Amino acid sequence: MELSSEQEYEEIIKEQLEIARDNIDSNTFFFNENTSNLMIGPNLPPPIIAEIVNCPEKNNQAILRKVKHYIESGADIIDIGCVANKPYPERIKEVVHLIRKNFDILISIDSMEKNEILAATDEGIDLILSLDKGNYKEFLDIPRDIPIVLLPTNLKKGLFPSEPKIRVENLLALTRVLKQSGFKKLIADPLLETPIAPGFCNSLEAYFLYKKQVLKKENKNLELPLFFGVSNVVELMDIDSVGINGLLASIAIELDIGVLFTTEHSTKLMGGVRELKDSVKLNYISKYKTVPPINHGIEIFKAKGKTSQSIPEIDRSEVIFLKEYSPRYTPDKNGYFKFYVNHYNKEILALFFSMDERLLTTLIGKSAEALSKKIIELNLTNNVFHINYIGRELNRAELCLQFGKPFIQDET
Repeated sequence: MELSSEQEYEEIIKEQLEIARDNIDSNTFFFNENTSNLMIGPNLPPPIIAEIVNCPEKNNQAILRKVKHYIESGADIIDIGCVANKPYPERIKEVVHLIRKNFDILISIDSMEKNEILAATDEGIDLILSLDKGNYKEFLDIPRDIPIVLLPTNLKKGLFPSEPKIRVENLLALTRVLKQSGFKKLIADPLLETPIAPGFCNSLEAYFLYKKQVLKKENKNLELPLFFGVSNVVELMDIDSVGINGLLASIAIELDIGVLFTTEHSTKLMGGVRELKDSVKLNYISKYKTVPPINHGIEIFKAKGKTSQSIPEIDRSEVIFLKEYSPRYTPDKNGYFKFYVNHYNKEILALFFSMDERLLTTLIGKSAEALSKKIIELNLTNNVFHINYIGRELNRAELCLQFGKPFIQDET
């Protein structure tokens, strides 16, 4: 019996995890072997860290909603994204407790601030983002088995090197110091940056250079898994995220990246974690088949696709051609609809109001067809032009729900 793509993916992972468990070292390790079997290392699919941006300033309900959405989308680690220059150490503790009380998921903290990182460490945080040459001395007393992401910067002195060679040298130097101090689980971040300015290709060069440098005999014991900040690229481009996530996932798999970092902070990135997860699966299978990421049964198309429709031959002599439609709006005496899309609950809301603005009926569902049929069944309207409009808007709402696209009702 032929395996499905999902089954094939799971079989490859199972095989590679067995190999990884027998080869634990500074380049292959569990994030937290006491609570999770999630590993990072060569030939393993990169886990996805999903950040809740400005997390300490959000209320508990918003945090739990985001965590639930991220987990359902395929995130492996939930990141508490902190607020720059506004430390919330006590709130960090509350958030860690909140997430752990409600979900079985690994948690990281994204902060450079001492009190926040130490507060998270006190709560047994599973991953720290990040230490650099400017702040690492403040954390030499924390447990040695907490995974830590290293940056090639010195942000306290305002040093953010753009030269790939310097970034790699800084990472290797910091790795050497922390290894000598007994830290066992380190992850190197050469810093992926936005296209054009400051420059995607320049930052990508640092990743290639790092891979070359750790192959040298004098650096071999300094090789670490690499961190790939996908959201640094996707967030700052006004281009649909699905293709960008797919391409970045292919680069990550080719480079054998250790872990991916992303977020769904802005409206345009809704559904990005799922896009990235599916893209990892597609490219990971391709890697082990040593073929391009195509025709594996995993498709991540949204706006386009691979199949086409056969169009019949038509006698065009008696065809009615419609160039445009000029609507003549006549209000439906029964009332009017307002439609909404809730991406987190994966719901379409259809609210029916009387002409004097009283809410008469509320329908909630996921399917445009089901909602439109229920509207007809309830006899909420028998105006054929209104019914046409309702079907059109519900179809748009379902597409927006499916694609993670914002929905704005057409009022005409």
